[in-house]
Amino acid sequence: MKNIDFRTVLIYFLAVLVFILLIVLRQMGGPKKELLEIEKEIIKQPISDIENIEPRGIIGLIIDDFGYRNDEISNGFLLLDVELTCAIIPGHAHSGSFGRKAIENGQEVIVHMPMENLGKNKGEKEFVLKTGMDSDSVIDRVNKAFDEIPEAIGLNNHQGSKATSDSLLMTYVGSVLKKRNKFFIDSRTTSETVAEETMSRLNVLTNRRNIFLDNELDKTKITKQLMSLVNIAERDGSAIGIGHVKVETLNVLKEQIPLIKEKGFKFEFVSKMLDK
Repeated sequence: MKNIDFRTVLIYFLAVLVFILLIVLRQMGGPKKELLEIEKEIIKQPISDIENIEPRGIIGLIIDDFGYRNDEISNGFLLLDVELTCAIIPGHAHSGSFGRKAIENGQEVIVHMPMENLGKNKGEKEFVLKTGMDSDSVIDRVNKAFDEIPEAIGLNNHQGSKATSDSLLMTYVGSVLKKRNKFFIDSRTTSETVAEETMSRLNVLTNRRNIFLDNELDKTKITKQLMSLVNIAERDGSAIGIGHVKVETLNVLKEQIPLIKEKGFKFEFVSKMLDK
């Protein structure tokens, strides 16, 4: 018997295999065709429609105290793969420039307005809003803050445990926001706050903070607070958390945001989470 060439055997084997596959595919012609048509429809469908799945909850993240620094930590927040609302304190070296940088990186900006605290107030003396101020003084300071940070589309309070419990002062603030078409987020630094209800009465778009993420700068505790925020968002449909420009907070968000997204939660700018 002559020796059989290996390549010949291989070619013969492949030919038989292809023949068998053709028979199988022909028998599956109907379902296969339907499957191909479905795949074509998916390809033609806009990505926005494919991803338009009802999220488990909407999460808004505000990071307070931008303006003090301009370094790898403040920049790190801007590089997070998430919609972030940057609250900038007026009157500091980087207040104006950081507003521009935040917008260039696709984030939104609000004024982090200094307000009178029940304790001792420090810094921003030319901006802090105090009880007993006349309307012109309040209006002038709020306008000055927005002029320094023109990218800002809203405002939340920095400290303010005394100021936000004063209805008259909050009315003055609300009048400026109404005139300038800005919104207000109540940081809720006191349970006695009347800020949110005052804004609602004045028809200023508003919302409130649900969770402070980093009152304690400990990774485990910040993570626990973030998970509490996630749970509230799932329970109520949405929730707003406030953190600060701290390396511990940045590291937790870097680690947890991708995981939270994978679980079906959506991060959103707080400007899209407002009520009258």
